[in-house]
Amino acid sequence: MANDASGSQLIKNSLLTLVNSFFMMITSWVISIWVARQLGPTNYGILTFILWLTGTVSWIIGMGLIHAITKFISESQGKGEHRNLTPIILYILRIEILISVISMAVLIILKTKIADYFFSPHESFFIFIAALGLLPGMITAIFSAAIEGIQKFEYFTYSNLIISPFSFAAKVIVLAMGKGITGLLYVMLVFSFINALFYFFVLKREGFFSPGAGRPLETGIRQRIQRYNRSVIAILLCDKIVWDKSENFFLGRLCSSQEIGFYNLGFNIAQRFMSMLPTTFWRVLFPAMSSYFGSGDRKKMRRLFFLSTRYLAFVTFPVGIGGMILAYQIIHYLYGHEFIGAQRVLQIIFATSIISTLSNPASAVLYGFDRQSFIYKFGALLAVINIVLDLIVIRRYGATGAAVCYGITTIIGSTGGLIYTCSVMRLRYPIVSIFKITFATIVMGIVMELIILQNGEIPGFIIATAAGGVVYLVSALVLGTFEKEDYVLLQSVKKVCPPFMKKAVDETCRMIAQFKSAR
Repeated sequence: MANDASGSQLIKNSLLTLVNSFFMMITSWVISIWVARQLGPTNYGILTFILWLTGTVSWIIGMGLIHAITKFISESQGKGEHRNLTPIILYILRIEILISVISMAVLIILKTKIADYFFSPHESFFIFIAALGLLPGMITAIFSAAIEGIQKFEYFTYSNLIISPFSFAAKVIVLAMGKGITGLLYVMLVFSFINALFYFFVLKREGFFSPGAGRPLETGIRQRIQRYNRSVIAILLCDKIVWDKSENFFLGRLCSSQEIGFYNLGFNIAQRFMSMLPTTFWRVLFPAMSSYFGSGDRKKMRRLFFLSTRYLAFVTFPVGIGGMILAYQIIHYLYGHEFIGAQRVLQIIFATSIISTLSNPASAVLYGFDRQSFIYKFGALLAVINIVLDLIVIRRYGATGAAVCYGITTIIGSTGGLIYTCSVMRLRYPIVSIFKITFATIVMGIVMELIILQNGEIPGFIIATAAGGVVYLVSALVLGTFEKEDYVLLQSVKKVCPPFMKKAVDETCRMIAQFKSAR
């Protein structure tokens, strides 16, 4: 019964996080289209660069301690040591508030020099507003990590349903009023405080911060957090260079803000589609793997890795190929032809993400089981490769060159990390399933490309998208991509689905079963 309960909770968490991710993808995509059209490539490049810059500072402030909250809260729950949950949060919260205030002050003092280094002194006020959001943003990140640690993902759904629509509306209003970058940054600042308050009350409702819960953290746990943080911060430094658009730095210094706009637009579109499922799996897998580490259950860990890899491939392969084929139409019709310089970037990032997303389950295994030393050693090599490529390529080829640098580095990192994890942790990789999915994706891609060649306008775009989805599902059924355990999983999904979704799950099971019987 315990195993069934654990499995149902994982399925429920996955569904909730998937719904949250899908909701955020749609709303952020809609607002990104509106923002891009209102600002144009040049101002859009400035905005995305400032957000990347302050995001990098937030990462420096975090020092890997955000990861530590999720890991050690999940691990303490797995061991039944609930008395340590609040002390873990308070210990890290004190550290992060102090560093955030210092970093905010430094950024504000240097805002003019930073703006002049990349653009001109006129952009210094943008940096000032963005800097004010560092403290509430960090508090929100800490509280969110704690909620992930206790695996109460339904609260993120509540946040999306309650807060996100108001944020979306506020951005639309300030842009309609002609407030531009300044208005957008003010909206982000206000809602960073609102988010922090919301998650504080969520944790309080879950029993955190209650009287007597703020006792000092045990010395042993504090030392383990510090050791974990020392290894993770090295990993995150490499990850920041390799995975998190470090090319922006070189684009900002060596190219125009328009090239920054092209790179970030293509990158962000692809990541919205390609990272939704991997992000869902990571947010569920990491605390689950940490919990399995706490309970010593390696069998569950291996099975979860196998299944999550299969489902990642099943979704990301067709999305990646479809995105590459439809890249021109996506940019031209949604963002406007002035952003067409992002087409090659979008295609390259889609192609790269097909491979890189499959490394997420392996990464969760290494983090959850304290085997992350390989990640920062290999990551250091990748970081050097990435920087060298950036220096050689970006000045000449701009946004497209930046995408190539990112693609080469991340493909090397993904394949190398996956091979290592499977070898060391003795994981079985779903090679047969991956082959079937690849073949079904190729068939889908051929059909979509033929349609687009005949009609590259909006009707062709719509028909290619619909036909591609149908052809892919039929090909997957013909090739036997769906297996017996998928039916079992769908039945488990049905148990935790809301009533309006249960009929859709039933119909899916019935269709697959009928097809298998006919064969």
